[in-house]
Amino acid sequence: MKKHLQWLQNEIETWVRAGIIDDRQARAIRGHYPSQEESASWGRIAFGVAGGVLIGLGVILLFAYNWEKMHKFAKLAVVFMALIAAHGAALSVKRAATRETLHILGTMFFGAGIWLVAQIYHIDEHYPNAFLVWGIGALSLAWALPSLSQALIASFLLVLWNGFEVFNFHNPNHAAPALVLLGVLPLAWVLRSRVLTAAGLAAFLFVLFSTLQRVSWNLMMPVFLSCAAILIAAGLILRRNDRATELAPTCLFFGNGLYFFLLYLLTFRGTRDLLSLISQQPGVSRLWVFLPLAAALGLWVAALRPLRDIRERIAEGMRVDYLAVPVTLLVYVLLSLFRIELRGFLATAPYNLLFLFSAVMLMLRGFRTLHLRSAAMGGVLLTALAIARYTDLFHSLLARAAVFLLVGGMMLGVGVFFARARKARQEDAR
Repeated sequence: MKKHLQWLQNEIETWVRAGIIDDRQARAIRGHYPSQEESASWGRIAFGVAGGVLIGLGVILLFAYNWEKMHKFAKLAVVFMALIAAHGAALSVKRAATRETLHILGTMFFGAGIWLVAQIYHIDEHYPNAFLVWGIGALSLAWALPSLSQALIASFLLVLWNGFEVFNFHNPNHAAPALVLLGVLPLAWVLRSRVLTAAGLAAFLFVLFSTLQRVSWNLMMPVFLSCAAILIAAGLILRRNDRATELAPTCLFFGNGLYFFLLYLLTFRGTRDLLSLISQQPGVSRLWVFLPLAAALGLWVAALRPLRDIRERIAEGMRVDYLAVPVTLLVYVLLSLFRIELRGFLATAPYNLLFLFSAVMLMLRGFRTLHLRSAAMGGVLLTALAIARYTDLFHSLLARAAVFLLVGGMMLGVGVFFARARKARQEDAR
């Protein structure tokens, strides 16, 4: 274990004994700093995955070299014996890394077997279905073991399946987002895996994007805005959950990134035409809008519940700028449902104000807690907003110059403030 992590673990135990923090807070702190054992296991998993995949490919190519000379019953025997041998050997060994590698080898043989059986019997099937069956097999094994590496393989295979369906055959693959959402992400919760959470969310957002671009581009903004709100609310809820605190930063990372990207787009006048599209969607397409919207609002009710304890929620670590997220979603929905068509700068004024609020609150939080990352993030957002408005708001060169001088002066002030704060902290430490 690295020295600073060992020091932290020892200090946490001391703080608990002294009554400075309780067991819940101790578990939350430990969840943010993985131990050496976790890092070592990750090394074993990475080498196991690589080894299993390469050995599987080697064996498959070895049989492929003599494949045409073999009888079809011999071919079937090879396929099933390889599967049985790999998984049977995995069940018989005790070392976790070796067992994981053998199961991965079995998954590779399972995928190869799908293609080989189709070739043996000349099955002319819709080929993306092979990736679907392969992915479901890996996902089933991931749940049965349970196995992080199998879940990662399943995520990759399901993304491939969706990609072939959407981009090669132009099919709106409605089932793919649901399969990733209900099959992969719950396993991330069971395993308490930040890596699987990140991989599952990335896979889900990709298949959702690729599916929606076949259904209707007009659905992108409302659906992904709801997804951003869902992820941020889920992150705030997970922060209060002792069993899954370590998953909160991953949800917040994806949620914040998606939210600020979409909110930034909404600050431009060119996106005002998207504001009345929810009410114009027919039939099934409306489900794509209202199901994520209902989930987002429900999770935010849970994140803020009870409202009378909102001060306690903020004291526990919920930043005030997060409150802009449900407000943004509600403003977007209300303008869309009631078809309120604002003209000129008024069409984007609410989103500009919300973006500005988030940037300022991040900077203020950074000043108050001496958290450079928050202040820097707020500064980046404020700079991005100033550049955006340079292009479509200010026509006077004097006004543009004033804005850039003001924002530039603020950035310099932030740098000076943190430099002095760091110097003062170092002097106090002496």
